[in-house]
Amino acid sequence: GFVPDPDGRGTVSIVVSCLLTLLLCVWQALHLNVPKRGETLWEKLVTNILWITVGIYAPELVVFTAWRQWSSARLLGKIATEEQNKVQNSLDNREDNGEGKGSGDVHIEKTTKRRVSHKRKYKWTGIHSFFASTGGFAFEIDDTFDEKGALQTPFLSAECPRRLTLTARGVALLAKCGLLPDIPEEEIRDKSKANTLAKALVVLQAGWMLVQVIGRLIDRLPVTLLEVNTVAHVLCAFSMYTMWWNKPLLPEEPLILKGDWVHPLCAYMFMSSEMSEKVDKPKIHSRSVVKRLFASLKVYLKIPELERLRIRLNSNCSHNDDNITLTNPGGSIKATLKRKSDAHPTFTLSSKRSLENLRSIREARKSSETAFFERRPRITAADRASTPPTQIHLRRWKLAAGALQTYPILRDQSFILHSHAPQTSIDEEDISNQVCIHCQPTELLKPYIQNWLYDDLLRNVGGLTVSMILWLSNFIYGSLHAAAWNEHFPTTAEKWLWRASCSYISFAGGLWIILNWVAAAYPPLNEFWERWMDGAKGRIWSIFLGIVVFVCGFSFAAARVYLVLEAFISIRDLPRKAYDTPDWTQMVPH
Repeated sequence: GFVPDPDGRGTVSIVVSCLLTLLLCVWQALHLNVPKRGETLWEKLVTNILWITVGIYAPELVVFTAWRQWSSARLLGKIATEEQNKVQNSLDNREDNGEGKGSGDVHIEKTTKRRVSHKRKYKWTGIHSFFASTGGFAFEIDDTFDEKGALQTPFLSAECPRRLTLTARGVALLAKCGLLPDIPEEEIRDKSKANTLAKALVVLQAGWMLVQVIGRLIDRLPVTLLEVNTVAHVLCAFSMYTMWWNKPLLPEEPLILKGDWVHPLCAYMFMSSEMSEKVDKPKIHSRSVVKRLFASLKVYLKIPELERLRIRLNSNCSHNDDNITLTNPGGSIKATLKRKSDAHPTFTLSSKRSLENLRSIREARKSSETAFFERRPRITAADRASTPPTQIHLRRWKLAAGALQTYPILRDQSFILHSHAPQTSIDEEDISNQVCIHCQPTELLKPYIQNWLYDDLLRNVGGLTVSMILWLSNFIYGSLHAAAWNEHFPTTAEKWLWRASCSYISFAGGLWIILNWVAAAYPPLNEFWERWMDGAKGRIWSIFLGIVVFVCGFSFAAARVYLVLEAFISIRDLPRKAYDTPDWTQMVPH
């Protein structure tokens, strides 16, 4: 005959239910970026294991990553929509005036100074924005030939990767130049491994776990520590799913952008990015222990090539100039590149005073735009002052000069400082009264988009806000576990270790919120931190702060590990009522 299921639940059902929910929330909710070119199966496996580990022990970091990517994609979508509307309005005006009908030409519009093309076939959506923010668009730079079939000088050195991935900032720049990729949404979906049914099953399983815990609280039944930990991951998973819903899952390859506009813009974007600068590795090893540690992890700040160059507008700084001059203020080199002639570049000495002003402006902007935790030690780059530019440099500068002339938006967006070119006897003409501008470099290209956050994402909030959101999520994670403050523990020692771990994690989050606020309000604290990272403090200070940072960091990691381990080992000794279940759960299939 019919035999109903026994009342209650057992140890196995508790562990299996929580473990299944935990793994689904961590693994299925994780959306990684497009991998680097040539990444092996082993490297992909290591990356996934690393992020799954982070998702288990620090899920709020993954939520924070999802939030940054979501906010960047949202802002990119807004920029793309605005630029599309401008282009469409321009095309409509041309049609109303009887211009450009039946023409397939791309032209420079006189009034708006932007590149205008045909009406887009496909609407730019949130999926496009997420795909672009995660490394979905790239350039592939191959050998080029001139009209006579002769091989042209490359503008990238042999050690540079030939596939350059556009960052979210890079795609936003394409939008402002009127060059946003026009592809159907279905093409991006085809690259995604996303499965709507799989997502729905994860949401249902996670939702059922949350409902069970709420039901136990209503019926005043004990909630195990494992369930508390699992609920924290469920809430994080819901947040990740909400923000990553439009993000393609596990795309393998980017879409390669092609066109006659690629090389000039790619040259400019490369020069604006940190990958354009080499690092003098022997000098790294001679610096502080902190800098060597960051350098070993390849986490350091380099000075892009564009920041070392100066742009001279040859007609009193007019935006209608035919000539663009790129100069090297790092030591002694200036190359005058004329678009309308094939004249050989001339070289003169450049101003050092303008460099000092440029650096002070850059540092002021960086401190307000960069989050406290995003600061990276500055690394001395390879010395370019004593080495004349190679043909590769000149070719790159010439292409970048062409981009600056074709797309005035580059000068409008990047302008940072005016300076006057110095008079010198080396040059054949008197340029002392000619105005130069300096540009603020931006991360526009990378070999590939890393999953952890750097300054390649778009954002419309300051560094202080970003930092506070990160540490607020950390505070919330610790507080969720503190909800089990008075729950049953196998031993008193385990109870107090749990309480100490929750308190320390929450305290650290709250402390860093305060420190970020103080650092923003009191710049000397920020400068002190950066000087320590750069090895500019004395040996005693470096050792003392190094010990403090190590002890605090190790304790922070140990507290997180303990919360996860204790959640599982506490299953060995549960109160009897922990095995009871609310009556209504027996009526719900699950």
